[in-house]
Amino acid sequence: MAVTVIQSVQQADRVILRVLVDNERNKVVYAEAGKDFVDALFSFLTLPLGTIARLVAKESNIQQVTVGSLSSLYQSVANLDEQYLWTHACKEMLLEPRNFMEAYFRHMKLNIDHTEPTKYFVCEKSTCYSKSSSCLFSTFRNQRCTCGSVMSEVVIPDNCLIRNWICKETASYIIFDDLSIMPNVIGTSVHLLQNLGVQNIQAIEERTLLITRNEACLLSL
Repeated sequence: MAVTVIQSVQQADRVILRVLVDNERNKVVYAEAGKDFVDALFSFLTLPLGTIARLVAKESNIQQVTVGSLSSLYQSVANLDEQYLWTHACKEMLLEPRNFMEAYFRHMKLNIDHTEPTKYFVCEKSTCYSKSSSCLFSTFRNQRCTCGSVMSEVVIPDNCLIRNWICKETASYIIFDDLSIMPNVIGTSVHLLQNLGVQNIQAIEERTLLITRNEACLLSL
């Protein structure tokens, strides 16, 4: 039965989050999670600002969320006519910036940044592009080569073998409502409950939640 539950969670791209609830105060004390969920939280620190502005505006299932002037700046670029920019790629790189950790994101259970995978473009002229020599390339289509032609020819780089993201597979973590994180080691739970002012241990209830990518994204707001 347990195997069936785990398999269904994996197929739905959800991860398990265990929360400890103080029923007397009707309050979540803290949560316990493993690698997949904490990887998603740590991945927030690698996101480009343009991606953050896009995610908070589109991923909320409650209402549109803004991040101060950053959201206004992002929307200004989105509304700007391309005649005021050097190339179409200029607008694309601002609205859909590339994450330097993208290759790792694709292997995460909860991939927060679902920007289209990076493609690499070289000049359409064979004299500019040769596998036997170095050449200019762009991660955005139709940039201009030094020869003046557009870089529209797609090339596929050698794939890097990426096995893991940040956290170890066997590690367990405790997460607080301000997203501070600490290792979940033996004896930690009891000391935390005492330090957090829990008077009645019997009032603590453990609940299991299945967290989706969208729900994990909202935690960063």
